[in-house]
Amino acid sequence: MENRTDLALESYEAEGKTRLSGVSVREENGVTTVEVLSEAGAAAIGKPVGRYITLEVSSFVNDTDIFDGRLDDFAEILKKLMPREITSVLVAGLGNTNITADALGPKTGEYVLSTRHIINDLKKAFGTDNITSVASVATGVLGDTGIETAEIIKGVSAQIEPSCVIVVDALAASSAERLGTTVQFSDSGISPGSGVGNHRHEISHATLGVPVVSVGIPTVVSVSAINSELSGGAYVTPREIDRIIQQGAKLIGMGINVTLQQNLSAQDIYALVG
Repeated sequence: MENRTDLALESYEAEGKTRLSGVSVREENGVTTVEVLSEAGAAAIGKPVGRYITLEVSSFVNDTDIFDGRLDDFAEILKKLMPREITSVLVAGLGNTNITADALGPKTGEYVLSTRHIINDLKKAFGTDNITSVASVATGVLGDTGIETAEIIKGVSAQIEPSCVIVVDALAASSAERLGTTVQFSDSGISPGSGVGNHRHEISHATLGVPVVSVGIPTVVSVSAINSELSGGAYVTPREIDRIIQQGAKLIGMGINVTLQQNLSAQDIYALVG
């Protein structure tokens, strides 16, 4: 059975870490960047052209404090992938709130500081004009809404015209060790469900007309990755999945806030959303 993964790093590792035409890989201080430079590289690892940055973090299972430097690491990476000039951002949380392992996107929305509707009040309250307009939406899933996730995001984007869209989604990994210990960022967009073989419509610059940055944490792994004698397309989650989703969503949501609202302290932001 094919061992599917949403992580570009794992796709590269599956090729034996050999030199691949059109793929550049570099690692430094727990951050690995896989850059797919051409269509040849895209074909080699099965990922679209773009940058894929993997941040290794301590397990969310025993996580108690997000103000330990990880927010700074997160913000530094996200900032690299964002457009230089930003006036407004749409944060889209993908996934199903009724399935814990798939609830990372909508849960992250609970920690995102949405400012679009109160931006003038915030400017007055904090004495600064440097407040980014942020809107947040949880898309739900096709089975509940009857609407493709990509269609919802495209419709909202057309209405509010953001400078950039940040998409948050739970990912699939091919290694159980990366569940809840890895954050992947990418500027290539996302195809929801691709890691588990449930491809939905692409969400990218090509489909929305604005830059798209995706952020995700692996929450499921195929059973074949755990036991090669098992197959059938089943996926499993760690026993501590509730904790991983809760703390992972907090890190991503606050990381987005710190990146976008640089004139506000992380503590002030957390007081507003936490």
